[in-house]
Amino acid sequence: MEDNTDLGQALRTRRLPQKVREALTADFNFDDADAIRATTALFGLAGITLKNVKAGGNSKDADNEGSDADSTPTAEGELQGDQLTFTTDETAQALAIAVAKHRDAILDDDFKPNKLVKDELLAPFSQQNTIIALCGRMLAALPGTNVDGALQVAHAFTTHASNPDLDYFTAVDDEIQDDDEETGAGHINVNEFTSGVFYRHATVGLGLLSESLDESDEAVAEAAAAFVRAFTLAEPTGKQNAANAHTRPALVAITLRSDRPVSLATAFEEPVAPKIGGGYMAESITKLDQHAAAGTAFYGDSDLVEAWHAVDPSSHPGGLSGLGTQCSTFDELVRCVEQSVRTAVS
Repeated sequence: MEDNTDLGQALRTRRLPQKVREALTADFNFDDADAIRATTALFGLAGITLKNVKAGGNSKDADNEGSDADSTPTAEGELQGDQLTFTTDETAQALAIAVAKHRDAILDDDFKPNKLVKDELLAPFSQQNTIIALCGRMLAALPGTNVDGALQVAHAFTTHASNPDLDYFTAVDDEIQDDDEETGAGHINVNEFTSGVFYRHATVGLGLLSESLDESDEAVAEAAAAFVRAFTLAEPTGKQNAANAHTRPALVAITLRSDRPVSLATAFEEPVAPKIGGGYMAESITKLDQHAAAGTAFYGDSDLVEAWHAVDPSSHPGGLSGLGTQCSTFDELVRCVEQSVRTAVS
């Protein structure tokens, strides 16, 4: 979503103090010692303890952990917090501006800000954008900055029985010595992997998302459409060189409800059996459609605002009755979602 939209960048890092330090020295004429001192005081207000980290990720006092060594941050190495902060890419600059405004006070040896000054200094920690509104945020020492995430994502699982396969592999040492004792095997190991037809499910709470985005129907609609596209098309990067997993979903089904969300995972409580001749995709799509139709018949459709689906015709001939209106293409599906969400939250 961040790479393919203008919804903003979110930053999850321990290095926010270092970015503030650098902003103070680069833009506000702080010398490095004062920048470190002010940054340490600022993050202390937020309940975040700072430490020096050298190149390679070792903290200054890593060898003396648990001792009484002075852990006051110095100019050596970069400043890191003792916990991750999840914020926007602009927060470091905003924090530096707030520190510069109260420069004399924050550099005072007896720095004890009143509520007004403290609120001004900590206000940038509350910055958020669409990514944070979806994913949520928690800072234990600053509960006022917490954001309830509007997004829930379930783990994917196969619709049918699937056993892990074992991939035994070796890596050969190309510089083997020409003698009888060295065989050339430099590494031996086993990887586990599986394949199959997977069902995965996510929910976006539009009401909660609207609250976080200042009740902007345009922003909520844009975020919903961007999420549908990203959730469908984004690919994990882990193990790609070994798995080359670039498969796209054969079916995308979306439901807009006025009440609680509904998962269709129980459609596969009984594993799908392959059709005659083999193959699980068409049978999985049919079973999901039948389960959705049965659920609507049993519970009613009073909370069902709209439903759509798009299916790859090479995987299933279509004609699904339980998954709402069929869209001819994925792009059409995304447009329908964006238009309907905009109307629903306006």
